Amino acid sequence: MKRLALLTVLIAAVLFGCKKEETAPATQDVVFTPQTMSTGGLKSSNSQTADYAKVVINGTAYFPQVFYLDGNTYTQSIKLPVGTYTISEFMLMDDNNTPDDQSDDIILKATPMAGSTYADFVTNPLTFDFTVEAFKKAEVQIEVLNFEAASYDEFGFTWFNAQENTVREQLFFGDLCAKHPADYAGSLYENQSNGLQIDMPAIFRIDVYQNGTFFKSYNNEYHADGSGWYGEGAPLHVLYNDRDGETDNFEFKLYILVADGNSFSYKLFHTWTFSDDETIDAGSDGVVDFVLGNCQVSDADLVLPPYMNLPETLTWKILHAPAQSGNAYIDAEVSNVPAGYDITNGVWDAFCGDYGTSISMGTTYSMDVYSSLYPDNIPSDQYPNTNTDNYDKVNWLINHLDNYPTHTWEDVQAFIWKMTTNWDGSNEYLVGTWADRPVAQTMYADAMANGAGYVPLPGQYAAVLLAGANDHIQFQFILVDP
Repeated sequence: MKRLALLTVLIAAVLFGCKKEETAPATQDVVFTPQTMSTGGLKSSNSQTADYAKVVINGTAYFPQVFYLDGNTYTQSIKLPVGTYTISEFMLMDDNNTPDDQSDDIILKATPMAGSTYADFVTNPLTFDFTVEAFKKAEVQIEVLNFEAASYDEFGFTWFNAQENTVREQLFFGDLCAKHPADYAGSLYENQSNGLQIDMPAIFRIDVYQNGTFFKSYNNEYHADGSGWYGEGAPLHVLYNDRDGETDNFEFKLYILVADGNSFSYKLFHTWTFSDDETIDAGSDGVVDFVLGNCQVSDADLVLPPYMNLPETLTWKILHAPAQSGNAYIDAEVSNVPAGYDITNGVWDAFCGDYGTSISMGTTYSMDVYSSLYPDNIPSDQYPNTNTDNYDKVNWLINHLDNYPTHTWEDVQAFIWKMTTNWDGSNEYLVGTWADRPVAQTMYADAMANGAGYVPLPGQYAAVLLAGANDHIQFQFILVDP
């Protein structure tokens, strides 16, 4: 019996000895993979290698060494107990060749804090949390920016794999030429130090798109502290993120605050496109300056044609052909135009634009309104056979009619058809053939020779295009003082 009891004890010992108690480790390795984002806007990108990282986790500072492998940046692992942690500070440091003295060390790269100026340039600004789990090596991705042109408040890491981005910067300043300064009474322009003038600093915004996706909008209405800026005294700083080693395509869309009827709105006037580290032409002063209109003699980096305060739509009905004034192909009744625009309700002389498309007399149409000074804004699919490249030559001709004392409205109409839709010269109602119009032929030759790039001056006229909003009809031209 004793031998049996002893054997039972031995078996029990073997059985219990084969069972291993699994207990969580006291600490676990934590690895950070920082994607380094260099700031090269005001200074060159920082390519210097780091010696160590400074990491603040739950209020405790860690200083793991940094090493580089296959073009990636890593830090030594930090061992932390299982739990949730908050990273509040992260920097990549240069020990300045004094590894035992941190007093002279240099910050190379860092992660911005949420709410700071540069927080938009990383996916997860500080502070943020990460979790350490049992039996798992924690890997936390974190993004850093070159420290040269930035200021960061809080950071964090453990292991790092750095992928660089560049925060770039371009500066913008503009002028607005107001045909009637009084039209801007009640706008932000009235708050400028010199009040309303013919030439005023432009109030504008720039919308930044990266690879077709909207990134951020900047404007010069107010300073960051809420005080008035109104475009005066300082350029607009536009910051954007350029990923190093990747192709980034950018669009900067320029919207200028202008009169819109009796109110004011931002309207799109120009789009700059460029890639990666390319910059917009800024001349010798480093500021991209533009002017809307022609009230300045000296050239800016971008000169935009005059702005016409036009409604988006109007109602149109042809009354007579030819026009009762004897000065145009037709006259038509304009209606449903709110107050304040350069086009008013009433009867207007007009010319037809597309000889191959019809329009009916006495029928009411809804018409979209476009300035011939901005042909890129006219939808090409609406009138695919229209040569919008020749609208500058049309404007040249209508402002030089005194050169042709014997001209008639038929000559002007023939010229427009030939210039805008390459009229084949066949017989047209009330106008006849191209061969019947020798004055129009001379007009055409002169405009082709002299009209390229022509922009009307104040007191002259610019063609305004009226296109069927809901019907594919012959588009119409009226003349407006820009």
